Amino acid sequence: MMLIPGPVNVPISVSFEATRVVNHRSDEFRRIVASLESSLIRLFSADRVAIMTGSGTLAVEGMVFSMTRRGEKVITIPYGEFGERLEESLRRRGVEVFSYKKSPGSTPSLGEIEEFMDKHKDADTVALVHNETSTGVAIRNLREVAKLVKGSGKKFLVDSVSGFAAYEIYVNEWGIDAVATGSQKALASVPGLGFVALSKEALNELKGNDIPHYVDLALHLKFQDKKETPFTPAVGVFYASYRAAQLMEMEGKERRWARHEASARYLRDIFKKLGMESLGDESNFSNTVVASTPPLPVSYMITELKKRGVEISRGIGELRDKVIRAGILGVVDDRALSRLVFAMQDVLKKDVYYPPPQETSLPETLKTEVIWD
Repeated sequence: MMLIPGPVNVPISVSFEATRVVNHRSDEFRRIVASLESSLIRLFSADRVAIMTGSGTLAVEGMVFSMTRRGEKVITIPYGEFGERLEESLRRRGVEVFSYKKSPGSTPSLGEIEEFMDKHKDADTVALVHNETSTGVAIRNLREVAKLVKGSGKKFLVDSVSGFAAYEIYVNEWGIDAVATGSQKALASVPGLGFVALSKEALNELKGNDIPHYVDLALHLKFQDKKETPFTPAVGVFYASYRAAQLMEMEGKERRWARHEASARYLRDIFKKLGMESLGDESNFSNTVVASTPPLPVSYMITELKKRGVEISRGIGELRDKVIRAGILGVVDDRALSRLVFAMQDVLKKDVYYPPPQETSLPETLKTEVIWD
């Protein structure tokens, strides 16, 4: 059983769809391109969604390169490994970066963001990571942050690679310009596609004359207007991601958001009872990753859990040998949580189990699609 911060376990029908190979210039594939974007537009509540063959990082770089111009002033506030990666992408774009780094496990408060924006009033854009899988924390008040940023007249770019489909998010209603994510996270599809959701206002901000073709969102959207892709796509992943989007709509995005939050709360409480301290607190805990300091060496915990058929991740960067990370993205439900807890109890020789709340379960129509072995 794989419970890492991505890729994730996928439903049976999603896995099957990933095996499809068709002519990517056929009418059949055009139907999938159009259907996938339509579903994603509804799930993001966006005006358009650019679909790119590649990882979530490609989506982030497509957003950065297409939504900013060289010399533009951009504020960013990294609070983990992926925030630092976002900052590096901005620097490679050639923008002038104003960075305010937070320590692992912490996130910027609304007041800190406002203060830093006031310090750099001439900045054109704010770019932030929504959810940090490296530290198990997130900006949970994204709506208020968006209101603050847009109220100052700045563009707002969001890396939600590990956040989309696990938190409430509305691109158009909240005034977010762009949100980047990947297929292999909370959407519960296989790896291979990056998505960038765009507001109507953002479509007028796309910059494409001085960037590589592959990260040019305007080019991708131009081909999507014809229900095509500009380059040879990961055909099977289009089919798989469309099926994953269908299943998310069947579950209901609000229910999926609630399931992720309930799972995170449950696991954090269990870990605490097991004598583990989780990063983050009530104001900033992640819905998709629980990062905790184990009472035994990290390597030992990872190895022993794997012997019991459960795969989780160690920390990354400066937290590599300090925390273990349990990924609860996608279709993780009460069955997977219980199996993880039983394995943890066996390793730590403690009995703290209580059943996961009902909110962590999948609807019956989806439950039969997910096998935890």
